Amino acid sequence: ATFASAVAALGLALVYPLDSAWAYAAVIAGLMLAGVWASTRLERSYGHDPSAAVIDEVLGMALALAWAPITPATLVLGFVLFRIFDILKLWPGRRLERLPRGWGVMADDACAGVYAALVLQGLLRVWPEPRLEPWQVAPAAAAAVLLVAFRKPLLRRYGKKRCDLRAGLGGEPSRPPGGAKSEIQ
Repeated sequence: ATFASAVAALGLALVYPLDSAWAYAAVIAGLMLAGVWASTRLERSYGHDPSAAVIDEVLGMALALAWAPITPATLVLGFVLFRIFDILKLWPGRRLERLPRGWGVMADDACAGVYAALVLQGLLRVWPEPRLEPWQVAPAAAAAVLLVAFRKPLLRRYGKKRCDLRAGLGGEPSRPPGGAKSEIQ
């Protein structure tokens, strides 16, 4: 989710800023509808809120960054705020997560994106031109390197089960009857 959010932020930097509120609304509505459809299909194979569904993170970032000036600082602030609210699942995020099919997958991240957008817009009112200085980037880069270096133990301890394309709902690769290994392993 974190990696997908970071990639989404960079991708949205290319698309945003848009010329009108209707353009932002069209992007967000398109992401929501495509995300509900895709997430519903993924849930049929992998269960509720599968890690293979990352369009919800794209929607959340699109909401967090909508109507904000796109600068390196706002991209970082929007990303950090969205990830915080996505993890915290403030009301009604946890409740929205229980909606059926792909609606639940998309709605909780949309809620986190709205919270992030509100805080980001508030920050921009008191800090109109946020900047990232080199001394601020160095600790963030060091933290990113540490997260990448220790991602496997962190995922083992804190991450939810990953979707294995060879697996069914149980998370283990399926084996043919008799215990023999399948061809795709």
